[in-house]
Amino acid sequence: MSGRQLVVGEMCPQGAGGRPAVMPLMMRTASWSDNAEEVAAAVERGSVPRFVVYGVDGKIAGRFDTLGVAEIGAAQSVASGTYVGASPCTSDAGKNNGRVDDQKCVVATQGCGLALGPLGRPDDPPDNITFATSGACLQDNAIAVDIDGDKVMEQFPLQGVLDGVRSPAKEWSAAPVVGAKCTPVFTLFDVKINPQLEAGKGSAAQHTVGLDLLGVADLDGDGRNELVLALRFPTVRTIVVYGATASPQRLELIGEGQSFPR
Repeated sequence: MSGRQLVVGEMCPQGAGGRPAVMPLMMRTASWSDNAEEVAAAVERGSVPRFVVYGVDGKIAGRFDTLGVAEIGAAQSVASGTYVGASPCTSDAGKNNGRVDDQKCVVATQGCGLALGPLGRPDDPPDNITFATSGACLQDNAIAVDIDGDKVMEQFPLQGVLDGVRSPAKEWSAAPVVGAKCTPVFTLFDVKINPQLEAGKGSAAQHTVGLDLLGVADLDGDGRNELVLALRFPTVRTIVVYGATASPQRLELIGEGQSFPR
C-alpha cells in the first residue's frame, strides 16, 4: 500500500496538565493501525516531529511541535510539546480579521481539534504540511459527503455508524439515493443518534449517542476522503476514522482510539 504516512490525533491546548498535547489515535505506514502502544512508540521515537491542527473551517489553526511523550490518566500516552496558533475551535473571520471562536465546538470538544502529523525523522526541517480538506453535512437523518471527488454526495444513515448501542460499525453503507441539498462543512457538532433497540432493552433516549464530525480530509493521499468522527457513548468518548477502500458507497472502519479523558 502506497500513499502518505501519518499519525491522526486530537490536540487539546490543555491536554497535559494544562499544557498543549496531542492524543495519538492511529497511524498509517504500510497499512493503518490503531494499536495504542505502536502509535505511542512512533511518537516516542521522534517519528512525528510536528502536527498541523485544524480549525472548524478546515483551515490550519496552528502547528504543534513534538518534544516528547507524557503519561496522563490511566496509562494513556500523549505527545507533549509546544503549540503556536489559534484554538482549534475557531474559524477564519475573513478580511484579515483573525479567527473567531465557535462555541458549539468548545462545548462539544472542550476546545480540542483534529491534528495530523506526517511521519518523518526528528531532524527533518519543518515543511509546508498540507492535507486536502473537504466537508460533509446533514441531509435528513444521514451524513452526506462526496467521498471520491465526483461532485456527487453519498448519504450515510446516522444509525448505520453504530453496531448496537456501544460500538462503531465495522462497515457503514450508503443509502440508495444520489446527491444531497445540504451545504458541506468541515465540522459538525452535537448530532444525536438514537440507536435501534431490541424490545425490552430500554428507551432510545437512554442510549442516545452523540456524534461530532471532527473533519473530512484525504488523509492518505489516495484521492478519497476520510471522515474523522467522535462518538460520545453514555460512558465513553471514542474517535473513529472511516474511509472507502473499494466503493465510495461503503465506508470501512479504519481505526478507533480513546480520546482525552472527559
